[in-house]
Amino acid sequence: MEIIMREMARIKKDLVFTGSWVARVNNKLRRRPKDIDIVVTSLDGLETFGDIICGDSTSPFAKNSKRCKIEGNEFMIDIWVKDELPEYDIIKGMKFETMDSQRKHLKDIIDSTDDKFLINIVSKKLEILN
Repeated sequence: MEIIMREMARIKKDLVFTGSWVARVNNKLRRRPKDIDIVVTSLDGLETFGDIICGDSTSPFAKNSKRCKIEGNEFMIDIWVKDELPEYDIIKGMKFETMDSQRKHLKDIIDSTDDKFLINIVSKKLEILN
């Protein structure tokens, strides 16, 4: 998956990796994430990696963004199209959302819902980042 990520970062300058990869590159997560989560300001260039499927999402994770995905044979890319990229650090030549930015995003999700199941899941993600 890392090879695909490097290629994505090479092709797209408006791309920030987010999700579990933030915890992974900051040594907060041992297991390898099962998918690639990215934030972009446009979909241009991503067709290189497969068919882009977009749809409406009511997910609290999709707040202020359009949600798309690419399903490859060996990978899944979750795409969040936003007007602006989140804050990021450059690690190994790739842009990764800062841990502070991701913490803020997760806290915003918790504050925006009464869904106890979702709150539990997001709280576990926050614990990993702390």
